[in-house]
Amino acid sequence: MKHFPIGVLQGRLTPSNGRGIQFFPDSPGEWEREFELAPQANIDCIQWVCNKTDNPLFDESTRALVRDIIARTRIRVRNMDVQLLTKLDIQDCPDTLIEKICSSLADINGGTVELPLMEASSLLEKNFYADRVSSLFRFLAVAERHKTPIAVETDLPPKELAKLLDTFPSITAVYDTGNSAGMGYDMPEEIAAYGTRISNVHIKDKPRGGATVPLGTGSVDFPKLFQLLGSLSYTGLVTLQAARGQDGEEIKTIKQQIEFVQQYAKYL
Repeated sequence: MKHFPIGVLQGRLTPSNGRGIQFFPDSPGEWEREFELAPQANIDCIQWVCNKTDNPLFDESTRALVRDIIARTRIRVRNMDVQLLTKLDIQDCPDTLIEKICSSLADINGGTVELPLMEASSLLEKNFYADRVSSLFRFLAVAERHKTPIAVETDLPPKELAKLLDTFPSITAVYDTGNSAGMGYDMPEEIAAYGTRISNVHIKDKPRGGATVPLGTGSVDFPKLFQLLGSLSYTGLVTLQAARGQDGEEIKTIKQQIEFVQQYAKYL
């Protein structure tokens, strides 16, 4: 069976203990331990989470520790999911914070800054569209200075997202399978509109209009997804952001999710 690199969102290798489906593992030793556990779960890389205006990665000593852990475990950080933008309007994101995000990720050779332009930063709100796109230009200017790629995940319909990407030739797209299905968008139309610009596929499942459910139980057509990606000779990332299992069974849950995804490797 063909193997392709699979990453996991930070926090998925740590028991939730009431913190919800997505969180930064900030109790003592938690985020460090995830790098140690990742090889046991057959994970290739970790997606760093930035869900608050302060983050351990903004500290120079923490970045030195991250570099040491990466060298020892060979588990890289390939991107950062700036989840705080779902709560903080990108218009209100200060330049100092943008600098911290881009410079800290660059300092660990951490790959792409992923900006979820949804909820508080949604581009569907036409009254705020121009100002939020202007703030995207601000992010891009800082990122380019640090040679850090930018990718966006949006709630825009396919043609509108393709038009936005035409405005930003250097920016790529994040395709979130569950969020797309939850919004009722047509997968073939999406892939046709901007498939060649996708740099990361977030793997999750949702019913239309619903919350995240275990893989294969929602509305995502995973065989069709990987067939379409294969038709584009997709070589980007695949990152697990799927439903959590029982606390304490994180490695078992992740392995099951990887097995689910790997059954479609033949299409890539």
